[in-house]
Amino acid sequence: MSPEQVELVRDSLRAMAPRLDAVADDFYGRVFTHHPELRVMFPAELADQREKFAEELQTIVAAIPDLDGFLDRARLLGARHGGYGVRAAHYRLFRDLLLESFAAELGEAWTEARASAWRGAYDMVSEAMMMGTTRARQPSLFRR
Repeated sequence: MSPEQVELVRDSLRAMAPRLDAVADDFYGRVFTHHPELRVMFPAELADQREKFAEELQTIVAAIPDLDGFLDRARLLGARHGGYGVRAAHYRLFRDLLLESFAAELGEAWTEARASAWRGAYDMVSEAMMMGTTRARQPSLFRR
């Protein structure tokens, strides 16, 4: 990602920050509407889930400029999500729904440049998360 794209992502996240709970609610609503079969992967009550969504989103976006820190954080998140049953195909489904939620929240401030920057950021995060899922599934020579 270019520095300009990183700034677009950070700027739009700052704009959404006061309403990230509502953005998360919108996102999960879209997921469950379009893919009701995925509802079983989530807790019945989503209050904690929405809070985790906001925290992880802010943490990962803040870590993007620090590549090592970003990769470590995203890999750990991916390993956790793999334990919940998240697979590679889910990342593709979630990306478009997440960006739709961002677009709905930002309204006219959601530009093609912001959308492109967020697609790039999301793809970076999801690739790193999938690496974490893969590592979590691989047997270690040192584990018994």
